[in-house]
Amino acid sequence: MLAVQEAGYGYGLFTTKSPDLWKWHLENLGQLCAEAWDDGLPEEDRAWAEPYRKKFSRWIDDPGHADMDHKASAVYLRSRHGRFGGEPAPPWPMLLEAVQSAFFAMLEGFKKERPGASEPAAVDPMSRLHKTYLWQTLTSDETAQEHRVDALRAFQRGFRIGRRGRPRTLTRPIPQRLEAARFWPVNTLLHLPGPSAASERALRALPVPDEAKELAAREQELRALYGSAWRDDVPEEDRLWAALYRETCMLWVNQCRRNALAQSAYEGYLQSSDGRFGSGPAGPWRSVDTFAKEPWYSLVDRVEEAPEGESEQATTEAAVWEYWDALYRDAPPWDSNPDRAHWLAAVRAARRKAQADDGPPAMGR
Repeated sequence: MLAVQEAGYGYGLFTTKSPDLWKWHLENLGQLCAEAWDDGLPEEDRAWAEPYRKKFSRWIDDPGHADMDHKASAVYLRSRHGRFGGEPAPPWPMLLEAVQSAFFAMLEGFKKERPGASEPAAVDPMSRLHKTYLWQTLTSDETAQEHRVDALRAFQRGFRIGRRGRPRTLTRPIPQRLEAARFWPVNTLLHLPGPSAASERALRALPVPDEAKELAAREQELRALYGSAWRDDVPEEDRLWAALYRETCMLWVNQCRRNALAQSAYEGYLQSSDGRFGSGPAGPWRSVDTFAKEPWYSLVDRVEEAPEGESEQATTEAAVWEYWDALYRDAPPWDSNPDRAHWLAAVRAARRKAQADDGPPAMGR
Protein backbone atom coordinates (compact mmCIF):
# COMPACT_ATOMS: atom_id res chain seq x y z
CA MET A 1 0.00 0.00 0.00
CA LEU A 2 2.96 2.38 0.53
CA ALA A 3 3.72 2.23 -3.19
CA VAL A 4 0.15 3.38 -3.87
CA GLN A 5 0.59 6.22 -1.36
CA GLU A 6 3.82 7.32 -3.03
CA ALA A 7 2.09 7.46 -6.41
CA GLY A 8 -0.73 9.46 -4.83
CA TYR A 9 1.65 12.00 -3.32
CA GLY A 10 3.39 12.27 -6.68
CA TYR A 11 0.06 12.98 -8.34
CA GLY A 12 -0.73 15.62 -5.73
CA LEU A 13 2.64 17.33 -6.16
CA PHE A 14 2.70 17.40 -9.92
CA THR A 15 -0.91 18.41 -10.57
CA THR A 16 -0.92 21.69 -8.66
CA LYS A 17 0.93 25.00 -8.78
CA SER A 18 -0.08 25.98 -5.25
CA PRO A 19 2.91 26.38 -2.88
CA ASP A 20 0.62 25.59 0.09
CA LEU A 21 -0.42 22.29 -1.47
CA TRP A 22 3.20 21.52 -2.33
CA LYS A 23 4.14 21.90 1.35
CA TRP A 24 1.21 19.70 2.35
CA HIS A 25 2.25 16.91 -0.02
CA LEU A 26 5.96 17.29 0.81
CA GLU A 27 5.21 16.77 4.50
CA ASN A 28 3.27 13.61 3.61
CA LEU A 29 6.11 12.48 1.37
CA GLY A 30 8.58 13.04 4.21
CA GLN A 31 6.49 10.80 6.45
CA LEU A 32 6.43 8.15 3.75
CA CYS A 33 10.22 8.26 3.44
CA ALA A 34 10.53 7.71 7.19
CA GLU A 35 8.31 4.63 7.01
CA ALA A 36 11.01 2.89 4.98
CA TRP A 37 12.93 2.57 8.27
CA ASP A 38 10.04 0.85 10.04
CA ASP A 39 11.11 -2.73 10.75
CA GLY A 40 7.51 -3.73 11.45
CA LEU A 41 6.15 -3.08 7.96
CA PRO A 42 3.71 -5.63 6.52
CA GLU A 43 5.23 -8.05 4.06
CA GLU A 44 3.59 -6.39 1.06
CA ASP A 45 5.36 -3.10 1.90
CA ARG A 46 8.83 -4.50 2.53
CA ALA A 47 9.55 -4.90 -1.18
CA TRP A 48 8.85 -1.19 -1.59
CA ALA A 49 10.81 -0.15 1.51
CA GLU A 50 14.07 -2.03 0.86
CA PRO A 51 15.25 -0.12 -2.24
CA TYR A 52 13.81 3.11 -0.85
CA ARG A 53 15.81 2.69 2.36
CA LYS A 54 18.95 1.83 0.41
CA LYS A 55 18.51 4.87 -1.82
CA PHE A 56 18.24 7.33 1.08
CA SER A 57 20.66 5.67 3.51
CA ARG A 58 23.56 7.88 2.39
CA TRP A 59 21.74 10.85 3.95
CA ILE A 60 19.97 9.23 6.88
CA ASP A 61 22.22 6.40 8.08
CA ASP A 62 25.35 8.54 7.70
CA PRO A 63 24.85 11.87 9.53
CA GLY A 64 28.24 13.04 8.29
CA HIS A 65 26.93 13.05 4.74
CA ALA A 66 24.82 16.15 5.28
CA ASP A 67 26.69 17.88 2.46
CA MET A 68 25.54 21.37 1.66
CA ASP A 69 25.62 21.04 -2.12
CA HIS A 70 22.56 23.26 -2.28
CA LYS A 71 22.18 26.49 -0.40
CA ALA A 72 18.75 25.47 0.95
CA SER A 73 20.43 22.54 2.70
CA ALA A 74 21.87 25.05 5.11
CA VAL A 75 18.46 25.05 6.75
CA TYR A 76 19.34 22.07 8.91
CA LEU A 77 16.44 22.43 11.29
CA ARG A 78 16.55 21.66 14.98
CA SER A 79 14.14 22.45 17.77
CA ARG A 80 15.15 25.29 20.05
CA HIS A 81 14.14 23.02 22.89
CA GLY A 82 16.50 20.31 21.72
CA ARG A 83 13.63 17.89 21.20
CA PHE A 84 14.85 16.71 17.82
CA GLY A 85 18.56 17.27 18.35
CA GLY A 86 19.37 13.59 17.89
CA GLU A 87 17.14 12.94 14.89
CA PRO A 88 18.33 13.04 11.28
CA ALA A 89 17.16 15.97 9.17
CA PRO A 90 16.89 15.14 5.46
CA PRO A 91 18.94 17.60 3.37
CA TRP A 92 17.82 19.27 0.13
CA PRO A 93 19.26 16.61 -2.22
CA MET A 94 17.16 13.95 -0.45
CA LEU A 95 14.03 16.04 -0.96
CA LEU A 96 14.75 16.23 -4.69
CA GLU A 97 15.40 12.48 -4.84
CA ALA A 98 12.11 11.77 -3.04
CA VAL A 99 10.17 14.06 -5.39
CA GLN A 100 11.76 12.34 -8.38
CA SER A 101 10.88 8.91 -7.00
CA ALA A 102 7.26 10.01 -6.40
CA PHE A 103 7.03 11.23 -10.00
CA PHE A 104 8.23 7.88 -11.36
CA ALA A 105 5.82 6.06 -9.00
CA MET A 106 2.99 8.19 -10.37
CA LEU A 107 3.90 7.27 -13.94
CA GLU A 108 4.08 3.59 -13.04
CA GLY A 109 0.72 3.83 -11.27
CA PHE A 110 -0.89 5.28 -14.40
CA LYS A 111 0.51 2.41 -16.47
CA LYS A 112 -1.11 -0.14 -14.15
CA GLU A 113 -4.37 1.76 -13.98
CA ARG A 114 -4.61 2.18 -17.76
CA PRO A 115 -2.65 -0.71 -19.25
CA GLY A 116 -4.06 -0.16 -22.74
CA ALA A 117 -3.31 3.56 -22.89
CA SER A 118 -0.85 4.58 -25.58
CA GLU A 119 2.32 6.39 -24.55
CA PRO A 120 5.18 7.62 -26.72
CA ALA A 121 7.95 5.10 -26.14
CA ALA A 122 10.61 7.63 -27.05
CA VAL A 123 9.76 9.98 -24.15
CA ASP A 124 12.24 9.41 -21.34
CA PRO A 125 10.65 9.64 -17.84
CA MET A 126 13.56 11.76 -16.62
CA SER A 127 13.00 14.16 -19.50
CA ARG A 128 9.31 14.37 -18.61
CA LEU A 129 10.22 15.12 -15.00
CA HIS A 130 12.56 17.96 -15.98
CA LYS A 131 9.79 19.61 -18.00
CA THR A 132 7.33 19.75 -15.11
CA TYR A 133 6.52 23.05 -13.44
CA LEU A 134 7.28 21.72 -9.96
CA TRP A 135 10.71 20.36 -10.84
CA GLN A 136 11.70 23.54 -12.64
CA THR A 137 10.55 25.57 -9.64
CA LEU A 138 12.51 23.46 -7.16
CA THR A 139 15.72 23.47 -9.19
CA SER A 140 15.72 26.95 -10.77
CA ASP A 141 18.18 29.51 -9.42
CA GLU A 142 15.45 32.10 -9.95
CA THR A 143 13.19 30.52 -7.33
CA ALA A 144 12.97 32.62 -4.18
CA GLN A 145 15.06 31.18 -1.38
CA GLU A 146 12.15 31.28 1.07
CA HIS A 147 10.18 28.88 -1.14
CA ARG A 148 13.00 26.33 -0.92
CA VAL A 149 13.27 26.85 2.82
CA ASP A 150 9.52 26.30 3.30
CA ALA A 151 9.63 23.18 1.12
CA LEU A 152 12.55 21.73 3.08
CA ARG A 153 10.92 22.56 6.42
CA ALA A 154 7.76 20.72 5.33
CA PHE A 155 9.70 17.67 4.15
CA GLN A 156 11.84 17.55 7.30
CA ARG A 157 8.82 17.92 9.57
CA GLY A 158 7.13 15.05 7.78
CA PHE A 159 10.23 12.90 8.23
CA ARG A 160 10.39 13.68 11.95
CA ILE A 161 6.72 12.79 12.37
CA GLY A 162 7.26 9.58 10.43
CA ARG A 163 10.19 8.55 12.63
CA ARG A 164 8.18 9.26 15.77
CA GLY A 165 5.15 7.36 14.53
CA ARG A 166 1.52 8.41 14.58
CA PRO A 167 0.48 10.54 17.55
CA ARG A 168 -1.41 8.92 20.39
CA THR A 169 -4.50 10.93 19.48
CA LEU A 170 -4.80 8.80 16.32
CA THR A 171 -3.79 5.42 17.75
CA ARG A 172 -6.02 5.02 20.81
CA PRO A 173 -7.77 1.63 20.73
CA ILE A 174 -11.48 1.75 19.92
CA PRO A 175 -14.38 -0.64 20.45
CA GLN A 176 -15.43 -2.90 17.59
CA ARG A 177 -17.29 -0.94 14.91
CA LEU A 178 -19.77 -2.50 12.52
CA GLU A 179 -20.55 0.77 10.75
CA ALA A 180 -17.89 1.66 8.20
CA ALA A 181 -16.17 5.04 8.34
CA ARG A 182 -17.63 7.59 5.96
CA PHE A 183 -14.72 7.36 3.53
CA TRP A 184 -14.23 3.57 3.77
CA PRO A 185 -16.21 2.72 0.57
CA VAL A 186 -13.39 4.33 -1.43
CA ASN A 187 -11.23 1.35 -0.46
CA THR A 188 -13.51 -0.99 -2.38
CA LEU A 189 -12.06 0.57 -5.52
CA LEU A 190 -8.60 -0.76 -4.62
CA HIS A 191 -9.66 -4.35 -5.42
CA LEU A 192 -8.17 -5.71 -2.23
CA PRO A 193 -7.56 -9.47 -2.27
CA GLY A 194 -9.62 -12.07 -0.43
CA PRO A 195 -13.19 -13.37 -0.39
CA SER A 196 -14.40 -10.78 2.16
CA ALA A 197 -13.20 -7.91 0.00
CA ALA A 198 -14.86 -9.52 -3.02
CA SER A 199 -18.14 -9.96 -1.08
CA GLU A 200 -18.08 -6.30 -0.05
CA ARG A 201 -17.47 -5.15 -3.62
CA ALA A 202 -20.35 -7.29 -4.82
CA LEU A 203 -22.72 -5.92 -2.16
CA ARG A 204 -21.78 -2.31 -2.87
CA ALA A 205 -22.14 -2.82 -6.62
CA LEU A 206 -25.80 -3.80 -6.27
CA PRO A 207 -28.40 -1.10 -7.04
CA VAL A 208 -30.01 0.55 -4.02
CA PRO A 209 -33.22 -1.39 -3.29
CA ASP A 210 -36.55 0.42 -3.25
CA GLU A 211 -37.95 -1.46 -0.27
CA ALA A 212 -36.76 -0.53 3.22
CA LYS A 213 -36.85 -4.18 4.32
CA GLU A 214 -34.46 -5.23 1.56
CA LEU A 215 -32.17 -2.27 2.29
CA ALA A 216 -32.07 -3.17 6.00
CA ALA A 217 -31.19 -6.78 5.13
CA ARG A 218 -28.31 -5.65 2.94
CA GLU A 219 -26.99 -3.31 5.62
CA GLN A 220 -27.15 -6.14 8.13
CA GLU A 221 -25.15 -8.29 5.73
CA LEU A 222 -22.49 -5.58 5.51
CA ARG A 223 -22.39 -5.24 9.32
CA ALA A 224 -21.90 -8.98 9.68
CA LEU A 225 -19.07 -8.77 7.14
CA TYR A 226 -17.40 -5.92 9.03
CA GLY A 227 -17.83 -7.82 12.28
CA SER A 228 -15.68 -10.60 10.84
CA ALA A 229 -12.82 -8.09 10.37
CA TRP A 230 -12.47 -7.83 14.17
CA ARG A 231 -12.15 -11.57 14.81
CA ASP A 232 -8.87 -12.96 16.11
CA ASP A 233 -8.99 -15.82 13.62
CA VAL A 234 -9.30 -13.84 10.38
CA PRO A 235 -8.30 -16.17 7.51
CA GLU A 236 -4.96 -15.45 5.86
CA GLU A 237 -6.55 -14.45 2.56
CA ASP A 238 -8.70 -11.80 4.32
CA ARG A 239 -6.09 -10.30 6.63
CA LEU A 240 -5.15 -7.33 4.47
CA TRP A 241 -8.80 -6.34 3.99
CA ALA A 242 -9.57 -6.80 7.70
CA ALA A 243 -6.49 -4.89 8.86
CA LEU A 244 -7.27 -1.99 6.56
CA TYR A 245 -10.88 -1.88 7.75
CA ARG A 246 -9.86 -1.82 11.42
CA GLU A 247 -7.20 0.83 10.74
CA THR A 248 -9.69 3.01 8.86
CA CYS A 249 -12.23 2.78 11.68
CA MET A 250 -9.61 3.61 14.30
CA LEU A 251 -8.36 6.64 12.37
CA TRP A 252 -11.88 7.90 11.72
CA VAL A 253 -13.06 7.63 15.34
CA ASN A 254 -9.85 9.09 16.75
CA GLN A 255 -9.74 11.87 14.17
CA CYS A 256 -13.20 12.96 15.34
CA ARG A 257 -11.95 13.06 18.92
CA ARG A 258 -8.76 14.84 17.89
CA ASN A 259 -10.81 17.45 16.07
CA ALA A 260 -12.88 18.00 19.23
CA LEU A 261 -9.70 18.50 21.29
CA ALA A 262 -8.31 20.95 18.76
CA GLN A 263 -11.57 22.88 18.72
CA SER A 264 -11.55 23.11 22.50
CA ALA A 265 -7.96 24.43 22.42
CA TYR A 266 -8.85 27.02 19.79
CA GLU A 267 -11.92 28.17 21.71
CA GLY A 268 -9.95 28.25 24.97
CA TYR A 269 -7.42 30.55 23.33
CA LEU A 270 -10.16 32.87 22.05
CA GLN A 271 -11.91 33.01 25.42
CA SER A 272 -8.64 34.13 26.96
CA SER A 273 -7.86 36.67 24.22
CA ASP A 274 -11.34 38.26 23.92
CA GLY A 275 -11.94 36.55 20.59
CA ARG A 276 -8.75 37.71 18.89
CA PHE A 277 -6.08 35.59 17.23
CA GLY A 278 -3.10 37.09 15.45
CA SER A 279 -3.79 40.61 14.27
CA GLY A 280 -7.58 40.63 14.39
CA PRO A 281 -10.86 39.04 15.47
CA ALA A 282 -11.10 35.29 14.87
CA GLY A 283 -14.10 33.38 13.56
CA PRO A 284 -15.66 30.20 14.96
CA TRP A 285 -13.92 26.85 14.56
CA ARG A 286 -16.11 25.87 11.62
CA SER A 287 -14.73 28.86 9.69
CA VAL A 288 -11.10 27.73 10.11
CA ASP A 289 -9.85 26.10 6.90
CA THR A 290 -8.15 22.72 6.69
CA PHE A 291 -4.61 24.04 6.54
CA ALA A 292 -5.16 26.36 9.51
CA LYS A 293 -6.54 23.49 11.62
CA GLU A 294 -3.45 21.31 11.21
CA PRO A 295 -1.30 23.34 13.67
CA TRP A 296 -4.03 22.98 16.31
CA TYR A 297 -3.96 19.22 15.80
CA SER A 298 -0.20 19.29 16.35
CA LEU A 299 -0.69 21.30 19.53
CA VAL A 300 -3.16 18.84 21.07
CA ASP A 301 -1.03 15.87 19.98
CA ARG A 302 1.82 17.23 22.10
CA VAL A 303 -0.55 17.89 25.01
CA GLU A 304 -1.75 14.26 24.91
CA GLU A 305 1.81 12.97 24.72
CA ALA A 306 3.24 15.10 27.53
CA PRO A 307 5.60 13.01 29.70
CA GLU A 308 4.33 12.18 33.16
CA GLY A 309 5.35 14.84 35.65
CA GLU A 310 6.10 17.50 33.04
CA SER A 311 5.19 20.99 34.22
CA GLU A 312 2.24 22.77 32.65
CA GLN A 313 4.49 25.52 31.33
CA ALA A 314 6.90 23.03 29.73
CA THR A 315 4.00 21.23 28.06
CA THR A 316 2.57 24.49 26.79
CA GLU A 317 5.90 25.71 25.47
CA ALA A 318 6.52 22.44 23.62
CA ALA A 319 2.94 22.36 22.28
CA VAL A 320 3.24 25.92 20.98
CA TRP A 321 6.52 24.99 19.30
CA GLU A 322 4.66 22.18 17.53
CA TYR A 323 1.96 24.64 16.48
CA TRP A 324 4.45 26.93 14.74
CA ASP A 325 6.47 24.05 13.35
CA ALA A 326 3.30 22.78 11.64
CA LEU A 327 3.24 26.13 9.84
CA TYR A 328 6.94 25.63 8.96
CA ARG A 329 7.88 28.74 10.95
CA ASP A 330 10.02 29.50 13.97
CA ALA A 331 8.10 29.79 17.23
CA PRO A 332 8.54 33.08 19.10
CA PRO A 333 10.91 32.79 22.08
CA TRP A 334 8.75 31.61 24.95
CA ASP A 335 10.06 34.09 27.54
CA SER A 336 9.05 37.05 25.37
CA ASN A 337 5.89 35.58 23.81
CA PRO A 338 3.05 38.07 24.47
CA ASP A 339 0.44 35.31 24.00
CA ARG A 340 1.73 32.99 26.71
CA ALA A 341 -1.42 33.32 28.84
CA HIS A 342 -3.65 32.58 25.83
CA TRP A 343 -1.64 29.51 24.83
CA LEU A 344 -1.80 28.28 28.41
CA ALA A 345 -5.59 28.67 28.32
CA ALA A 346 -5.68 26.66 25.07
CA VAL A 347 -3.70 23.80 26.60
CA ARG A 348 -5.87 23.76 29.72
CA ALA A 349 -9.05 23.66 27.61
CA ALA A 350 -7.71 20.73 25.57
CA ARG A 351 -6.81 18.85 28.74
CA ARG A 352 -10.24 19.41 30.25
CA LYS A 353 -11.86 18.07 27.10
CA ALA A 354 -9.54 15.05 27.02
CA GLN A 355 -10.25 14.22 30.68
CA ALA A 356 -13.99 14.60 30.19
CA ASP A 357 -13.81 12.11 27.31
CA ASP A 358 -11.32 9.71 28.85
CA GLY A 359 -13.29 6.60 27.94
CA PRO A 360 -13.25 4.90 24.55
CA PRO A 361 -13.28 7.60 21.84
CA ALA A 362 -16.73 8.16 20.45
CA MET A 363 -17.84 9.51 17.11
CA GLY A 364 -18.19 13.29 17.26
CA ARG A 365 -20.03 15.62 14.98
